[in-house]
Amino acid sequence: MAVNPNTQTKTDVASSMDIEFVRNFQEEYDRFAEVIGLFDVDTVAAGTALYQHSVTGTLLNGTDSKGSSGTSYTDGDFIARSKYSTSKTPIGEVEFVPYAKQTTAQAILKAGFEKAVLRTDRKAQQQLRAAIMGDFFALLGNGTSVAAPAAGSTWNLQQLLAFSSAKLGDVMESNNEETDDVVFFVNRQDAAVYLSNATITTQDAFGLTYLESFLGVRNVLLTNKVTAGSVFATPIDNIHVYGLDFGALGSAGLEYATNDYGLVGVHHEADYNYGSAETFLVRGAKFVPEVTDFIVKGSMQPTA
Repeated sequence: MAVNPNTQTKTDVASSMDIEFVRNFQEEYDRFAEVIGLFDVDTVAAGTALYQHSVTGTLLNGTDSKGSSGTSYTDGDFIARSKYSTSKTPIGEVEFVPYAKQTTAQAILKAGFEKAVLRTDRKAQQQLRAAIMGDFFALLGNGTSVAAPAAGSTWNLQQLLAFSSAKLGDVMESNNEETDDVVFFVNRQDAAVYLSNATITTQDAFGLTYLESFLGVRNVLLTNKVTAGSVFATPIDNIHVYGLDFGALGSAGLEYATNDYGLVGVHHEADYNYGSAETFLVRGAKFVPEVTDFIVKGSMQPTA
């Protein structure tokens, strides 16, 4: 007897779960990208080396052993050369980072499909997102620009944001760079005292809390991944997002449902050997704050 073409097969169920997982993750990322204006994603092959960069140097406004330049230039003299250098620090590669989750038939029968499989899938998705952001904040910690009060004094949060913004502006101007917008990452507890006394609209974005305007600056993201009493500030266009090329995996028979950017991959299937439902996940996303000079680490307390 022929199978009814409208029959929902196990393959259809697994595929719909894959699509749902990727769609939920994509919606989370899109919300984050939209609120801070972050749109470009580079999809690259696994093994692609990633770097953070530092730029040093300034225009020579004076003389050296060969000649002169700038306001010190003498007519007919050799124009002295200004020296700039760019150093790059390897920070790893875009990697195939796999995970797997097994839900037994007994667990499904006891708790139901929704709780046993779909709810735990959502928890895994949240933890995947947290791992991506954890790596990102570790890279922010490599920033080389510092804003902190002088010894013997302290700043409140409003001062910290203002001076961090000023420091970033000075660093970028000194490097003849400019940016359309800056994003600040603030400890949620530091902001709580201000939020409790003000009417401010907030929204969640990729596990962080977004404030469009707060204490005189735009684009503030609250998170416990920033140490209390400190902030990070960087231009939005200094943040580069990389995704994994899942096409090569598909050619080898490793089929994962993914989005256009390769930020995450997922595959569901039944394993009759163990009487379980399997969820296979791959973290492909990597957020990189590229130029370390353009990352300001601000502190309310003097730094050593």
